[in-house]
Amino acid sequence: MRKEEKGMRTLELNVPPFPRIAAIGHGVWRKGMIHAQRVFGAHDLIICCSGALFIEEEGERYEVGPGKMLVLEEGLRHKGFRATEEDTEVYWVHYRHDSVSETESGESGAPGQPLLPRSSQETQPSPGKVVIPKFADIELAELRPLLDGMLSLYETLTLARSYELQVEFCRLLLLLQRKVNGSAARSRADRLGELAAAYIAERLESPFDAAAMERDLHYHFDYLSRCLKQHAGLSPLAYRHRLQIERAKRLLAHSDEPLARIGERCGFPDPSYFARLFKRETSLTPGEYRRRHNVFQSE
Repeated sequence: MRKEEKGMRTLELNVPPFPRIAAIGHGVWRKGMIHAQRVFGAHDLIICCSGALFIEEEGERYEVGPGKMLVLEEGLRHKGFRATEEDTEVYWVHYRHDSVSETESGESGAPGQPLLPRSSQETQPSPGKVVIPKFADIELAELRPLLDGMLSLYETLTLARSYELQVEFCRLLLLLQRKVNGSAARSRADRLGELAAAYIAERLESPFDAAAMERDLHYHFDYLSRCLKQHAGLSPLAYRHRLQIERAKRLLAHSDEPLARIGERCGFPDPSYFARLFKRETSLTPGEYRRRHNVFQSE
């Protein structure tokens, strides 16, 4: 899915499965060279150190100059639209991702959207997203040592070191994702939603106080509610309840504290209300949940 909204263009990769590196290279395009036309069977991440490459992808033109990166997407036709005007030094990384990737504006997604806490007894990995720029300025001094290390690994690759190369590739994606998270394209609403989520999570044992939240965060509560809804998909009270119940699940499974005390630690001074809300969310009473999931066995 492609969106052309205002803001940084990004590639959003749903994980797992995780992107896998196929190749990394480094070279100099001599003056007068032009990129061939092709449809490539992998994503092609290009990082320019000096000079410039002039590349067109599906009718959209990019000048990839010093300190810039571009991801040419798998299955899309690309070609050079102008020859290099000087010697041009570049790194390239080919990678595959066996899942649907989306190209969108940095303002439309919420890569920082939190996953609600899970119990320590989960058996399935959590879903996630890797969000990197499609075309952006990068800090070459930060990336170059990592790229050189990856290149050295690739040129002496063994079965044992293949996984090491994959780990370094993931580090590269993480650095590129930080470029998205720290960019001005990230909306104020997303940042406030993240702030509101953290504020609620830090105060689960205290009574919910909308006026205090408004005062402490310096925004109207209604606006904070909308930001949190966009960021986490829940209203402040619903988000708080979900966090409280998830904390209660962990305590029930991993402690022998009385049920009433667990309720208090999760912000429920009234045991009856704690039991009602817990059963509404889990279909089990706190006692039933403990008997089913407690990891301790009494002698």
